[in-house]
Amino acid sequence: MSDEVQYPTGFGLADIVSWGIIGMVCLHKSSQTVVKSPHDEKNNDFITTEKKIYERVEHSGGHPGLLRYYGPYDEFCIRLEYAPHGQLHSFLLKNASMSTSQRLRWIVQITEALSFVHRVGVVHGDLTCSNVLLDADMNAKLADFSGSSLDGSPLLVVVTPSHAYPGEKNSTKAHLFALGSLIYQIMTGFAPYNDLSEEETESKYLKGEFPATKSLGEVGNIISKCWRCDYNTADVVARDLRVMDFQTT
Repeated sequence: MSDEVQYPTGFGLADIVSWGIIGMVCLHKSSQTVVKSPHDEKNNDFITTEKKIYERVEHSGGHPGLLRYYGPYDEFCIRLEYAPHGQLHSFLLKNASMSTSQRLRWIVQITEALSFVHRVGVVHGDLTCSNVLLDADMNAKLADFSGSSLDGSPLLVVVTPSHAYPGEKNSTKAHLFALGSLIYQIMTGFAPYNDLSEEETESKYLKGEFPATKSLGEVGNIISKCWRCDYNTADVVARDLRVMDFQTT
């Protein structure tokens, strides 16, 4: 980072809690909210897209599986709920012994959030554990819509290969395929084909070859159905998962 970094008004280096390709996230300690801002003008469109999506979400009543939106900040920034436990991906790496029931709880929360965003015209585009955050009560929050599609607009993000549907990426099928990979990642602790190159993974998917899931029981069957495109909506996935979640509690 250099002296030329453009911080949101009132924030500085000490306030940064996350730093990515597109921008930074700064914590406003007294309100326990965060401000997400682009690094430079080239990334303004990403934050503008995310702002439009959160406005759509709020207009549609909001959802507990998404970060709460507190409105715009400066010209090209947004203020959001703070999720103090950070990325689910990082949390799982540090807490590999999490119970199956907790993992299923997160999966249900994410799937229900995914179902909601589908209904309001959003395709996330990069549905991975790195884009799921954990709030103070350990609830999963689907996040980072800066590269997402709204009402069929082009995706502005490159889909993570281990979660990439071998077809049209801006589609419900692609979303549900990625959900299968995300569920697999939550249950096993690693992404599908994490030991293969991007090209090898893509080749496997194109041939309809997927990692074994039998050892995961019924949730493994749900993962396979996501990968095989046997589901038409996230609502049905959520229904099957809720049955499992109930049976483990």
